[in-house]
Amino acid sequence: MTRPRPAPFVPPSARRRAPGGRARLWVATLALLAAVPGRASDELPPPAGADSAAVARDTLAASPEPFHAGESLRFAVQYGFIHAGSAWLEVPEVVDWNGKPCWRLVARAESNSFFDHVYRVRNRIESLWDENGHFSWRYFEDRHEGHFHANDTIAFDTTGHFARYKNGDTLSVPFLAQDALSAFYYTRFQALPVGGSIVFDYHASRKSSPLEVRVLGREQIKTPAGRFNCVVIEPILKAGGIFKNNGRLVIWLTDDARRMPVLMRSKVVVGSISVVLQEARAGTS
Repeated sequence: MTRPRPAPFVPPSARRRAPGGRARLWVATLALLAAVPGRASDELPPPAGADSAAVARDTLAASPEPFHAGESLRFAVQYGFIHAGSAWLEVPEVVDWNGKPCWRLVARAESNSFFDHVYRVRNRIESLWDENGHFSWRYFEDRHEGHFHANDTIAFDTTGHFARYKNGDTLSVPFLAQDALSAFYYTRFQALPVGGSIVFDYHASRKSSPLEVRVLGREQIKTPAGRFNCVVIEPILKAGGIFKNNGRLVIWLTDDARRMPVLMRSKVVVGSISVVLQEARAGTS
């Protein structure tokens, strides 16, 4: 007698529709991670050495050119033991925006054919980021998560210090604020004090907040793209915004001049989600 095939595993956190107001995680490669419904957990193991009193207060020096136009990073997204999809972080080109040279930053995430039956995701985020001043001019997102679909555009006015949304709403923002994608690229330029943190202004989801990035320690990570010495960071919003009540997100960046993300990890109600570098293509200067 042929036994019936068991029904595919459906994580409890993926059995309900994503609420329209679900917050996006800062690093847009985690657009797929952010799409998984369910409150996240704080129970994420610290990186090796990060919780040791012996961690020295050394500083990874600022990087003047961590990336160039043409950089493309491809990741696999793992939901526990399940390969859920792929994500990309890309800097396709430098474009002109009102006479200013800007990097076009792109992050996109797609669930694979298997996970599509559980929770289909097609997310894309773009930022136009001033090449010289390192601040955001324009942010765009298009999110397809299960039955939920939303898109929005934010234009930043650096003279009037406001952000204008697609529906015409305007909100006051700090001078030269970062958006939900440019914040990650801004961090790649900065000096990172191990055991300390950096703080900068950030605007997303109609809220402006200081974004603190804690530098937890150092660790060597092996991925399909290679073995890398890394510095480990954790972005934290002090009040509200995208990380409010959504647990921890820990990111491993290479400790060389590129500050390339090789691993991102978060804990959710059932299992954990990891975003692991599969292939890296450097841009040209």
